[in-house]
Amino acid sequence: MSAEEAATSTSAPIIGPAPSTVTQDERTKQLLEDLEKIPLFMTHLPDSDEPNLAVEALKSLASDEPPLEVATNLKTEGNDCFKRGKFTEAAQYYTKALEYDHDDKSLKVSLLINRAAANLELQNYGMVLHDCADALRIRPNTVKALFRSAKACIALEKFEEATECCKWGLSIEPDNKELAALQLQVDQAIARHERRIKEREERKRQKDLIREQIKQAIEIRSDLVFDTSSDKKKRTEDEDLAVVSYPWENDSARQVELDQHTGHLLWPVFFLYPESKESDFVEKFDESLTLRDMLQEVLAEPPRWDDRQRPKYTLDNVDTYFLSRPVGGFDEDERLVKVSMDARLGVILNNEKYIIRDGIPSFVVLPRNDPFTTQFIDRYRKLRQTQEAASKRTSN
Repeated sequence: MSAEEAATSTSAPIIGPAPSTVTQDERTKQLLEDLEKIPLFMTHLPDSDEPNLAVEALKSLASDEPPLEVATNLKTEGNDCFKRGKFTEAAQYYTKALEYDHDDKSLKVSLLINRAAANLELQNYGMVLHDCADALRIRPNTVKALFRSAKACIALEKFEEATECCKWGLSIEPDNKELAALQLQVDQAIARHERRIKEREERKRQKDLIREQIKQAIEIRSDLVFDTSSDKKKRTEDEDLAVVSYPWENDSARQVELDQHTGHLLWPVFFLYPESKESDFVEKFDESLTLRDMLQEVLAEPPRWDDRQRPKYTLDNVDTYFLSRPVGGFDEDERLVKVSMDARLGVILNNEKYIIRDGIPSFVVLPRNDPFTTQFIDRYRKLRQTQEAASKRTSN
């Protein structure tokens, strides 16, 4: 190989640094980014949650500053956070500032009412009242503390205390428009609160009146029998709802009602279809109507679970039954009782064998001349025969 070939060969080593591919602008940008990582040259604090040891070291120098100066700086940071809507961070800055011991009462009061303002935005009303009370102990004429206390009291529906705060503040600054406006808000809130109380009391009075009317109507129908063996629950979540105490009431919104025009009871009723494990619910079944009247509406169209081409559950192809079990009885005491579809609901419920459970009557609907119906009826027949046989053995 000649000397010239060796000089131009790609396998020959290159002497000295390789030429840079980075432009001057890119080098300048990289330099500025590197400087930004050095605390003394930082133009803003990093957003990362990861600790920067150099930054923390510079922050620690603050401990050598006078407590008053540190507290003032922390207050400034808190105010900046508050302006940017970062109320939690603002409250934390004010809290940190309050940890420093100094004799500047004005700063302490300012920090307390500022923290109260942050907590007011965060709806921490108890903390607001606590900080405002501390501020007023230091300086009883702090109007901002009274203003923020009043706002917290309104939110907590402590209207009497809110009124006192407004009156106190206006006695110090009679021309304070914000306090005067807040006093008007308190008066309006009190009026709304009293109106709600009256409306609630009127609703309760009306409900109690209706319950008493239903009670009297049921007492007239003296043959009605209710299963009271199960524990009754009390409704406590909604104070407008009456406490469950009567045997025809339950812990749901499905309750017997009274038609004020006819005097008829309107019962919530279930139609049960055991073959498909389905049901239909009638919200208001007038006791003067027959089962046929209601099923004519319920089965006007073939149920979605029935054969649409050859439906079994039609008005002229079903029979109705109810399950009868003595009060306090067991499953094996249950009997299947056939009932005419032309019987009125009120008459059926007055049957001595009919027991109303949880205030909601129910009826079983079965198709005629069907294998499932035969099997279903036979199960209850065998259950009755077993019970009768056991009773005979016991009597002997």
